[in-house]
Formats: sequence, structure tokens, C-alpha cells
Amino acid sequence: MPDYLPSPQVEKELASLLRSFRNGVPTAAEKWMMMQALSQLADRQWQTYEILPHAARKRLSAFAIGVWDRCDLDSTALMLATIRTLGLADALAYATSVDPATLETIIAARIRHAHASFGDTVGNPYALIKQRQQR
Repeated sequence: MPDYLPSPQVEKELASLLRSFRNGVPTAAEKWMMMQALSQLADRQWQTYEILPHAARKRLSAFAIGVWDRCDLDSTALMLATIRTLGLADALAYATSVDPATLETIIAARIRHAHASFGDTVGNPYALIKQRQQR
């Protein structure tokens, strides 16, 4: 896949990825591959400098939650990066609602740190760029 894709192509690829999740219950290995694919598409979407529509972000939040392995630090890191890159506020809200006692300490800490650093800007992945430009 090229490093840059125009926004319509990224949205098409994201829709295809979402459809793949609906075809049965994925194995842990398939979920990991889906999380990696989502992360790569999120990077390409971010490079378009366009925020995805609210409905698309809601679907992608549900997808990210569905493929997240709560016991795996790498899966958590990819999910949190994707949340930031795509502005998936619902996925962050879900991750922060998970009882920290059910998570490994490092995973719970990563989620807390992400929540604190994203703050109110989680829905706008370009907010930090705009803040830096205004300084």
C-alpha cells in the first residue's frame, strides 16, 4: 500500500476492513492483523488532514474495540495510537471505562496516560497541530 492515499480511497479501504470483521468471529491472530491494518489506514487518513465524518468514527470506534486484545500491550498501543490518529472518542471512552483491576498494570497505565494527554481534543486529531501553529 502506498504511503499516501487520497481521502476517498482511505475511506473505501476502511469500509472494506469493517466488512471483513462482520464475516464470523475472528481469531486472536486475525484480530491482531485487523488492528495493524486499521493502524496503517489511520496513518494514511491522518495524512489527508480531513476529519472523518462522525458516523464513520463511531463505526471505527466499535471496530477498534472489537479487535482490541485487552491482555496485550502491543494491541493496546496500536488502539490508542489509532484513537488519536482518527479521533475515536467513543473508543477512548470505552477503554477508560474498563475496570483497571481487570487489566495488567502497564495497560491500565497506558490508557490513563492516553486519556490525560488526549483530553478534550481526542475528537480532533489535528488539534495539537493547530495549537502549535497558534503559538
